[in-house]
Amino acid sequence: MTIRARSFFLPAIFLLMLTSCVPVDNRMGSGFIPSNQFIYIQTRDFEAPMFTTVADSMNMAAPSYLEFGSVNSPVFGNTTSSGLIQFAPYAYKEEYGEDPEVDNMFVNIPMSGFTVFNEADRYMPQNVYVYRLIKDLNHLEIYPDSFSEEYIDPIPVSKPGLIYLGRDTLRIDFTESFAYELLQADSIERDSTEAFTAKYKGLYFTTEKYDASNRGGRINYMNIAEAMIYLNYKSAGGDSLISYYFNTYGTYYNTASHESSGLADKEPAERLFYEGLAGVKPCLDVAELVSEIKAWGLAQTPPVNADKILISRAELVMPVEIPTDGDYSMADNAPATLYPCKLISNDSLMYYSPVVDIYNENAGGSMNRSHWHYSFEITSYLQEVLKSDTLDAKDNLWIMPVYSVTSSTSSSSTYYVDNFTYRNTVLCGNLSDRPPYVRITYAVLQQ
Repeated sequence: MTIRARSFFLPAIFLLMLTSCVPVDNRMGSGFIPSNQFIYIQTRDFEAPMFTTVADSMNMAAPSYLEFGSVNSPVFGNTTSSGLIQFAPYAYKEEYGEDPEVDNMFVNIPMSGFTVFNEADRYMPQNVYVYRLIKDLNHLEIYPDSFSEEYIDPIPVSKPGLIYLGRDTLRIDFTESFAYELLQADSIERDSTEAFTAKYKGLYFTTEKYDASNRGGRINYMNIAEAMIYLNYKSAGGDSLISYYFNTYGTYYNTASHESSGLADKEPAERLFYEGLAGVKPCLDVAELVSEIKAWGLAQTPPVNADKILISRAELVMPVEIPTDGDYSMADNAPATLYPCKLISNDSLMYYSPVVDIYNENAGGSMNRSHWHYSFEITSYLQEVLKSDTLDAKDNLWIMPVYSVTSSTSSSSTYYVDNFTYRNTVLCGNLSDRPPYVRITYAVLQQ
């Protein structure tokens, strides 16, 4: 055994000697630095001017999961969410037969998760209501406040007494009157998703507001891509079945109502507030931050212009309130991943999108429970805005929840703003003992 050990060890030393002989080119990257420059890398912290505001332009369309539910928390108040979606026949059927008689109509929807603040609410009973939509869904009306009761028929199409107990599947039985309405679809409507949707606008899933004053409630996430509606009926030709699918290629989105708007405050405060869906969010005043950096540069001896500051890394650090008395509930209810986002507008809509730094190797975004903070890399974005002479509210960075989708053909991921998961947490504001800050690692180019 000893001989085998030595026979393995000696070649390993020989390989180490060979690899140590490979020369290292220390000039790597020197071609990008002007010949008259002496680069000194330094670090500087700047106060991050943050405020809390309402994300009223949150794009709620095409979420990963449709949802319904209601939760309440002492800090944020009540949030109630609902989901709406179009549906259509799964396959073409020439005729329904003579004098069709409805047997039953139902759907089993797999549930993909939930949000609860108390474990006891995992199986709490919730009344579920499904309504028929009576107005066309405008693809541009995808913001939380764009949907109103005028879009729905006030009479539910789900049978009364439907109670959901937090199980892994939600079964919904529909009324016979709604099933008979679907049997009135003509041959064109049965053969065309567009024609069918023009007549049968879609379905709206909701529940009652959670009215208890204490913390509690539940929001449920429905996997509509795996669900199918079945309409069983009899006719002169015997038993028959029509199946319908939830049209995830059409228009579908979540709606949300919040009571947290009173937490919004543009002035410096001891606390910042984050709430999911269309709730309040922390926001970085980029114009004020850049003004702070430029003022610092001009105060140096000799003065340093902003265009001479070369940033190798910029990190936004946002401390969260440290749990006291062993109560980690606020931290446990915090979002898994946050990241600074821009509010972008084009010819048709407005939406939030993560800044490109999220694709960097050290992007951050998860809560560090050793230091009790979130940290985000914003290097390229900060370098870009430092070059600008005109900055305003459109350049601000919103702290948004994000998730990634990995391509099936490669290992690369694309990041999106999470518009379906509800979480909330409290972060430290500018007047707290642990205020948010931006730390830059930089060099100054010669003037």
